[in-house]
Amino acid sequence: MEIFTCWWRPIANQDNVTYTLLYTTGEHTPQECPDYVSGGINSCFFDAKHTQIWEMYCMNVTAHTRTGPITSQKHCLDVADIVKIDPPFNLTYIMLNESVSESGRSILLSWLYPIASQVREGWITLIYELRYRHLAQPDNWRVKERLREPHVELLDLPVGTYEFMVRCRSTNSKHWSTWSESINITISGRPLSNRMLAFILVTSIAIMAFFIIGFGIVPRGKRIKSFLLPPIPKPRIRGLEPVLLKKGQIDEINRHFSSFHGYKLPQYCMETWYQVSEYFLNNGQVRELKMILPSAHFTVILIQCLMLDV
Repeated sequence: MEIFTCWWRPIANQDNVTYTLLYTTGEHTPQECPDYVSGGINSCFFDAKHTQIWEMYCMNVTAHTRTGPITSQKHCLDVADIVKIDPPFNLTYIMLNESVSESGRSILLSWLYPIASQVREGWITLIYELRYRHLAQPDNWRVKERLREPHVELLDLPVGTYEFMVRCRSTNSKHWSTWSESINITISGRPLSNRMLAFILVTSIAIMAFFIIGFGIVPRGKRIKSFLLPPIPKPRIRGLEPVLLKKGQIDEINRHFSSFHGYKLPQYCMETWYQVSEYFLNNGQVRELKMILPSAHFTVILIQCLMLDV
């Protein structure tokens, strides 16, 4: 239902003044205001019978005073430009289970719009504005602006309780409707799935088993180490006791090694060393240089002489 109301300011400092509003639509003759009462004092109310969308209304107001009539300037308007739409209604929501996330849940909000016949026929195009807030933060409103469809999807709302409301206006008008009745929606946390519960249970059992085994077996670490990592044997020659090598009894060692193929006993012999003296002259004096040489190197005694002129 389309209706509208016009108001005017009265003339100041004058009593017993009456007002008359005349208007015209299209090429019709001027008509007087149909209702001076319903819109309040100094107003003219146009009911649905006298309201036509997409018609240009031109009007003026005449004040009848003691000194004579005073007429205002003509004011023209299109009802579509001044219309204030009724608020949307039947605001509802659907919880979207398929978009469940760890942080919260997604919801789809929808509502019904007024003047449905006019909107369906394309006479009026509406835009919507949705606002919502977390009840724990009452002063923090979040707004979804310039919505072209009567529904909106909100993704991953954190856990908590929210308040929602919506309003609308015509694209030809700057006047928003009042806000719709609000609804409260509670977003609860996602319950743990069976797979998650099984994972937590298995992890807890594994941790407990680790601690039990750790505290029970660590004192026996050497035995476990010897079982899992047996010691590497030291290299040794079969038939030869390491004690012989440490004592250095060469005869016994040779006797053991003689059993190996190709092993020859070492040959030991006594070598004779001789003392050799070498004489040389130095500054007119005979000097003797003594050396000790092995018999294998003893071939000749060499005496060197240095002749000096006296």
